[in-house]
Amino acid sequence: MFTKSRFSLMLGVMVALMISVPIFAQWTGTWVSSFQVMNLGTTRANVAVVYYREDGTVAGNASYDYQVEPKSSVNIYQPNVPNLPSGFKGSAVVSADQPVAAIGSEQVTYSDGRIGNSQYSGIGAAELGQKFYLPNVNKLFGGGQWSSRITVQNTTASAATGTVTFYNADGTTANTQSVSLPARGSVTLSQINNASLPNGWLGSAVVNVNQDVAVVVDVMSGDGRVETYNGFSSGSLNVFLPTLLINFGANAWNTSFQVLNIGDSTASVTMYYYTPGSATPAKTVTASIPKFNSINRYQPSVDSGLATGGSWIGSVVIESNQPIVAVGSQSSGAPGKQLASIYNGGAQGALEGYLPTVLKNFGGSNFMTGFQIMNVGAAAANVTVEYYTAGATTPIKTVSYNGVANPKIERFNSVNRYQGNDAELPAGWQGSVKVTSDQPVVLLGSQNGLNRTGDAAGQYNGILP
Repeated sequence: MFTKSRFSLMLGVMVALMISVPIFAQWTGTWVSSFQVMNLGTTRANVAVVYYREDGTVAGNASYDYQVEPKSSVNIYQPNVPNLPSGFKGSAVVSADQPVAAIGSEQVTYSDGRIGNSQYSGIGAAELGQKFYLPNVNKLFGGGQWSSRITVQNTTASAATGTVTFYNADGTTANTQSVSLPARGSVTLSQINNASLPNGWLGSAVVNVNQDVAVVVDVMSGDGRVETYNGFSSGSLNVFLPTLLINFGANAWNTSFQVLNIGDSTASVTMYYYTPGSATPAKTVTASIPKFNSINRYQPSVDSGLATGGSWIGSVVIESNQPIVAVGSQSSGAPGKQLASIYNGGAQGALEGYLPTVLKNFGGSNFMTGFQIMNVGAAAANVTVEYYTAGATTPIKTVSYNGVANPKIERFNSVNRYQGNDAELPAGWQGSVKVTSDQPVVLLGSQNGLNRTGDAAGQYNGILP
């Protein structure tokens, strides 16, 4: 194992695991995972991966080692990892002697051949904590019969105990569950098996333990759509959501977002909607959210007036006088499509950001990536986008938004880069992207397997050092 392990990331992983639910078949299927590690540093990174079972013991070899060139990435597919046993369910710690970022992917295959897919960002050491806020948890909610499960990973060498408290949308307590985690271990709570939560329930949760942990939430529909987002270890007075959609594109994408007040008193919240190309809000909405209350805004219902041409794409800035957290979710409204994904609202931007996995017509499933760049600064942004092929140290392609080749990105606007429109990238391309800007930006990656049956869509938050 490499010894210069200054940078660490936590991920939950699975290998060919059949998960069965005693009463409901919602989570039944064969689950596998992979993750993509990107070197954000300036020299070759020595990367070490250690897998931990749920009981905290090490699975497979003590450490799997990789070398990753600067700005390049490596994909680690768990079924191909030597000595990692079939049926493994647990977590992984990725460490390196250069700063790294990782994106986790989950895939479930059902008995009828349909596939569910989701993505999420690896949780860095600075994002760990003893308290996490989860703005969207549910049990057989809505027409899609959405249900969630919460995975808590103990990142320390000491046993951890604590609670998970579930809150109704009005802020009242719905249920509290105790959790106990061995050192380096993990536990998963499935809300569909929680008899204290009623069917049709939608709310939030707070994880509170006595050791540093990482938390991810999977949300799954009755027809097999899968979404994954990271828990929040803190809130913010500003939240940025780079992508909102109404009946957008061939898949007729629609979005919703959920806002949770984690402050000490009622939050006065203002939501500013922006259409690309304009620094003036297209719509402004205010709301009052009591402590631990949450609101859900489904764009086709509450924001339908934005879709004057039949569809709309844009972004939203949420301002509050109390700390809040928010997630954005999208799904397809096209007939016969079963696509859905979710992402974390951003609390702040940076002048530099990374997307570890970007694809064009990749693999037999024909995966295609699009990503959004949102300017959250004070003025229009000059932005440079560099594409790196896996293993290469120089970009294969560079795109500039500087008012010459492309317009600058207006304040609070997003631009979408869809790799299917990038003629310079060859079919089958797999790589990563670096974004630099003279204004702070937030990034969001989205991908879809065009040749897959079922839910092949996933989203992840771009990495901001």
